[in-house]
Amino acid sequence: MGKTAKARRRKRKLVACLLSAIVPGTGHLYLGLIQKGISFMLTILLVIEAMLYFSSTGIKINVPLLILLALTIPIIYFYSVYDVLQATDRANERRGARQNEFYNWRKSMTFALILLGEGGLLLVFHSRPLWFRQLIEQYGREAAAFALFLLGIILAIAQALSVRRAARQSRAIPSSHPSAAAEGGERHEP
Repeated sequence: MGKTAKARRRKRKLVACLLSAIVPGTGHLYLGLIQKGISFMLTILLVIEAMLYFSSTGIKINVPLLILLALTIPIIYFYSVYDVLQATDRANERRGARQNEFYNWRKSMTFALILLGEGGLLLVFHSRPLWFRQLIEQYGREAAAFALFLLGIILAIAQALSVRRAARQSRAIPSSHPSAAAEGGERHEP
């Protein structure tokens, strides 16, 4: 009976992949990765809303921006399917020892700020205020360059923190070298 209960709790790759293929993010929700699933859903929604906004307003916009936005949809879609396939293995390996990441307050606070930002952008895109249209028309290129620059800095800082955390963890784990064990063994031999 214990084995059947264990087998029921294992998440299936096929189900997670199909859910993610239908709506990006639902496979992650199936695996219990709530933040990641909602992030995929909102990112797709934000890109679609941005495409609709920039294509329906009378702003003289570059066609490459619309093409770039249109190309991000399949990238996010296929990455969601790929990521859910990888996450299924990890979720099944750690299903007993894993604590629910939704309640980790640091991740939850960051996630809440991301949700607020995406919600604000969706509201601006949907309401189409005059000030936003003028901002895009007059300072669109500068705003895009600044946003990409800021995104690059954020990603660089995140990568540096990740490398630092990995280095600390590798220093915390004592390493046993076979040569040290052999030398120690040679000294104790009669």
